Amino acid sequence: MKIRFLGQSGYLLKSGNTEIIIDPYLSDSVNRVAGRPRTLPVPINPKDIRCDAVICTHNHLDHLDPDTVSEIPPEQYFITTKEGVEELKRLGRKNAAALNVGDSIKIGDFTLTAVFADHTVETFGLIVKAENKTLYFSGDTLYNEKLFNIAEYNPDITFICINGRLGNMNVDEALITAKKIGAKINIPNHYDMFESNSENPLLFSEKISGGFVMEFNKEYLLEKDLILK
Repeated sequence: MKIRFLGQSGYLLKSGNTEIIIDPYLSDSVNRVAGRPRTLPVPINPKDIRCDAVICTHNHLDHLDPDTVSEIPPEQYFITTKEGVEELKRLGRKNAAALNVGDSIKIGDFTLTAVFADHTVETFGLIVKAENKTLYFSGDTLYNEKLFNIAEYNPDITFICINGRLGNMNVDEALITAKKIGAKINIPNHYDMFESNSENPLLFSEKISGGFVMEFNKEYLLEKDLILK
């Protein structure tokens, strides 16, 4: 499995002939709407996206981005929340499915399961299984002890938000949550896209077993570069 960090909560995953993208923020729409410019270059031209599924964990600009969606080819398949499906319909997209917490869906080599998250709008975290590995993406979530139940999925890697503002856990809360979940590798995210909503990822990665900070827009081989570290 290959994985590439697209900034904020965005990831591109490949397994066999299957490719999925999670929470792609590939524009500067937050700056246009709220005056907060992106600090990272756009890693992928949305016009070039042709994957098996784009997963948007909730309907916020940096996760389900109208400016990104408008550039993605019209036949692209999306998976999101019910609110997200309505937003995609508003944007003229018809090829979209809603995933409720507890639901699973098979996308090629990947099995995706929506799990609990606690945010300011309807949302889900995501369990991704492929190649006998389990990955947990928190999406945006506040600290909540219900997150500890993610341990039941026995994830090998967590990707967890740490910025501590706008409906997300802070570093200390993310550390507690990650330790309760008990994954071998723990990777922070949602710290790098906006100066006004950032955090130092080393404050997380240096205080937890298996802490690892992914480089922006670098492709990693899961087994070689992450699992065995």
